[in-house]
Amino acid sequence: MSHIINHRFNQFSWAVAAVLLLPLLFTKGMFFDGLTYATIARNLEEGLGTFWAPHYTGYIHSEFYEHPPFSFGIHSIFYRLFGDQAWVDRIYPYTLYGLSILMMRRLWSLFMPAGHRAWIPQLLWTLTPGVIWVHQNNMLEAPLNTATLAVVWLLIEGTIKRNYFWSALAGVLFYIALGVKGPVGGFVIIVLPIFAVLFPEHRKASLWSGLAWMTVFSLLFSYSYLYIPDFNKFFEGYINRQLMPTLSGLREQAGSVSDSLIVISRQFLIPVAVLLVLIFRRKARYKMRRESTFFFIIALSATVPFLFMDRQHHYYFMPAMAYWMLGFAILMEQNPWPWSIQRKKWVIRLTYANLSIWVVAIGLSIYFSKSPSRDKHVIKAMKSFSADYPKSSIQVAHLPSQWKWAAIAARYEKIQLCEAPQDLYLNVRGEVAPEGFELLTEYPKAGFDIYKKATP
Repeated sequence: MSHIINHRFNQFSWAVAAVLLLPLLFTKGMFFDGLTYATIARNLEEGLGTFWAPHYTGYIHSEFYEHPPFSFGIHSIFYRLFGDQAWVDRIYPYTLYGLSILMMRRLWSLFMPAGHRAWIPQLLWTLTPGVIWVHQNNMLEAPLNTATLAVVWLLIEGTIKRNYFWSALAGVLFYIALGVKGPVGGFVIIVLPIFAVLFPEHRKASLWSGLAWMTVFSLLFSYSYLYIPDFNKFFEGYINRQLMPTLSGLREQAGSVSDSLIVISRQFLIPVAVLLVLIFRRKARYKMRRESTFFFIIALSATVPFLFMDRQHHYYFMPAMAYWMLGFAILMEQNPWPWSIQRKKWVIRLTYANLSIWVVAIGLSIYFSKSPSRDKHVIKAMKSFSADYPKSSIQVAHLPSQWKWAAIAARYEKIQLCEAPQDLYLNVRGEVAPEGFELLTEYPKAGFDIYKKATP
């Protein structure tokens, strides 16, 4: 009976993911970084820019060096398969969510005999606020998380089974992880040393596994650097324009250590609350197991470096959450209760709950399919304006303060905002109207008006 209940909980975990993700599937609107990445990927599919020189707009990052291009390249494949549809911007990160879950479940099975309880880390991770937000908004942390999870899984699989083909394949995935968001994916370097310390029976295998991993990665990186000229150009541009200025504190400064610790603590509310309930209900000790220690150390290595940066955003910590939740889940699972409950009524309740949640998820996705999920007035205004002035360029007074509008216009209507002189002018409502322009269209709900250069 306990296996049947765990099977129902597995279904419940997927149902929870469905109700959190599906309602936004067919909607427009997301965080403007996600819109930016989607536009670059769409442009790549349409032949604007190249893989090593991605293109955003003709006025903003005509050659995009802010992040490595691997995620844009993979995302562009989805446009090739499904066309330029708004829902493709959700399907891509949702696919990454599913792949991440499969790898978390495999990691659980490698360490835990009770493989049928892999729903525990899956559910904890799914209910982590930052995880769902990242996948809903097409952030680069989604592919970064998938790639780094793949590296960790392949390294552990190869080491435990003494099959170093898996470890060599991890070298390819590590190359891709660094190609998604640069050195922030490098925290996985700590995996094998920690594994060798905590699991001495695999110490020698860890050495061979690490050798296979680093050999393949080094060969890939060396070949790219020596024989792909466009890689050289991108690598130098990324280092000089993005990475070094960021590490030197010359770019955007946001957040603080205290803010980040608050954000991180919020992600832990559910696992800590569940653990406390288990302790008080059973009055049983929960020892720190070496498996939990292993994942907690990986999580710390993915979390702590960001606390020393001048720029800290809540979504930066999302790739660490998979390891935090695996650590918490392994800690919780060590005592039988409540994972071994054997009551038919729980099977029936979970069956009905799963069915109900799926009905709600599908119903909400249909209900919201015709409505933007955020920034709906701006999206509708850009669509209305684009009907008369398709693919136009519009002047603004201060582009850095209009990044969101620029991202919405570029992604959904291929309209470009810029500071260069144009015949059209977007004026923020409440600001002084530009001289030499006459009012064309008002969009009060969107917060701006469009002017056209006056005829002499």
